[in-house]
Formats: sequence, C-alpha cells, structure tokens
Amino acid sequence: MADSILINGKIHDWTDVAIQLGGEPYTGITSINWSSKKEKELQYAAGSAPHGIGYGHRSYTCDFTLTRKASEEFETIANAVGKDALDYAPFLITVAYADKKADPQGVITQVWNVMKRIEIHDVDVTDISESLDEGTKKIVRKYTAVAGKVIAK
Repeated sequence: MADSILINGKIHDWTDVAIQLGGEPYTGITSINWSSKKEKELQYAAGSAPHGIGYGHRSYTCDFTLTRKASEEFETIANAVGKDALDYAPFLITVAYADKKADPQGVITQVWNVMKRIEIHDVDVTDISESLDEGTKKIVRKYTAVAGKVIAK
C-alpha cells in the first residue's frame, strides 16, 4: 500500500492550507496565487539568428481572495482612518500545509513535522476588486499585489 494518500487527486486538500497575512491568520481566504517572472530577451547581432539571451529583472506578483466578512476584518485598521488595503505597508503572506500519509495501521494522518511553506515577502496591494453575478453563493473581494520575493521552504 502506498504511504501517500490522494485526496481529490492530490496529496493535500484545501482544508489543509493555513494562510497568514502579516501576523493574523485569515480563515476566510478562498484562493491565493503567486508567480515569479524574470525578463529574458533574445539578443541579435549580424544576421537574422539570435546570438544570445539578455536577462532583466525578476518580478513577483500574487493575488488572493477573501470572503466579504474576512475582507472587512483584514481592512479594519485601514477603514478606521478612512482608507483601505491599498494603504497598508508591505506585509508577509505565509502559506503552509502538510501532506496526508498512512501510518503503519493504515490510518490517514497529516504529517505536521514535514510542513510545506511558501513565504511571499513584501506584499503590497495594488488593486482591489469585487463583483457579483446572478449565480453568486458568496461575496468575495480579490486583492492583487506586487511582492518582493517568493521563497519555498
């Protein structure tokens, strides 16, 4: 029997993911995405074929959505002074989760001593969007941000 248990085709599922924004954990998060990018450009000289690659800067972005209630909690401090999340200083987002494994007796458990962590540093919100449509079952607010670095641990 395999010791990795697949839940919905994955070793972990969404309920295993814990997300912290700054110092506060938010349970109302419904999604989070992050990306790393490095500029690369073909370099040309004589002839039509490229002779090398020029490398530019790295950039990092992320976006996350919170339920309406969680977004109100997230923006409480900013709203108290008539502002919103666009005015927050850069903060840290930590995404952590543990895999599920079968113990020798075949019982499924989470392996908390082998935590997977992704740290998204210096997150600075650049865009806040919210939308509703006829099929909406929950109201969510999406935050788009730039980041200083993404580190997988």
